[in-house]
Amino acid sequence: MGNRGRLRSRLLGLAVVLGVGGLLGGCGYDQVVHTWVAYSEESSVPEGPKLPGHMYLVRGLTSVYSFGIDQLAAKINHRGVTATVYSLSETGTIANDIARKYKAGEERGPIMLLGHSSGADYAIAIAERLKEAGVPVALAFGFDPTRTAAAVPGNVELFINLYQGANIIGGGEVQPGRDFRGRLIDVDLREHTEIVHITLDKTPAVQDAVADKVIAVAAYAARHPKEPPPRRPAGAEIRPLLLKYTVPGSAPIVLWDDAVQVKVKSGDTLETIASTDRAPSWAIAQINKLDADRPLEPGRTLIIPRSLYANVAPPAAASPTAARPAAPPVARLAPKPPPQAEAPAGSAPAPAPAAANAPKPAEAPPAPDTNSFSDRWRSGTEY
Repeated sequence: MGNRGRLRSRLLGLAVVLGVGGLLGGCGYDQVVHTWVAYSEESSVPEGPKLPGHMYLVRGLTSVYSFGIDQLAAKINHRGVTATVYSLSETGTIANDIARKYKAGEERGPIMLLGHSSGADYAIAIAERLKEAGVPVALAFGFDPTRTAAAVPGNVELFINLYQGANIIGGGEVQPGRDFRGRLIDVDLREHTEIVHITLDKTPAVQDAVADKVIAVAAYAARHPKEPPPRRPAGAEIRPLLLKYTVPGSAPIVLWDDAVQVKVKSGDTLETIASTDRAPSWAIAQINKLDADRPLEPGRTLIIPRSLYANVAPPAAASPTAARPAAPPVARLAPKPPPQAEAPAGSAPAPAPAAANAPKPAEAPPAPDTNSFSDRWRSGTEY
């Protein structure tokens, strides 16, 4: 397509944005226009050492309203994980391409999916196609899928669904498939009224929370390529896990990816448990349907939300380095590097950094299947 054709296409897209935005009465459409303009220009993404894994992102039915997906992909790429964006018209070949690369050993790391609106429905459909091809999915996100979205198939280890239950456009609460044995987290953002369907993908707090999770999963895979995700003490974790919570409008958006069971001891209160287990009291009360006016009964089992991948820093060799300058839209959106902190309980200690000039020991090439979830899924092993 020539420059004149691209200009005509962009002007048509802007006309659609302005027209539909006017019908919506300004509900976030100024943010849509800003994002569309920022990503109408071709931009380069900073390049640097890559973490293992690949994030495949799918825009919604009207791509012009999902350019926040491009922003998110730029953040993920900038932080070291390969991220590729597709429109719905391109989704027919995604599953086949992923399966081909996986079986050929080209896809060495966690496979991750994300979709916005109808694109979230397609992300689940892609996961289903990958299941048929024998390919595991380590992480998947839904951004306000429709209410007709299919169930999450059993080859998905972790699915995090961000939606608004009162939304008339999306509002889909994702359900597990019959063979699902992983973790399904439904995060209702209905009380965050500053977010609407067409701005969910453009909200910085959402983008950063998702990018953090993607980088943490990839970083864990880099440190432990042949091990399963970090585990909790036997009997404490829940598999399959179906967790649902509504984030209060006054609370920051937090994306847990796991939960454990704890027993109430004599003298425990909601506040002491929240402090001990480092989870907000609103989440513990909501998930366990606790009455704030009634004391906790000793011996009662509570579900406490946690994150398996919290504070998993990339290995030194894969941390972001100086990159060539990016075009203004991407550079403006580049996030700060992930914090360096202790690894979660139960994970292996981080290896000490090697001396700058020390020779690297010879290593055998990694096995084609470095996403260990595939072994557990194919063998039918449950947690």
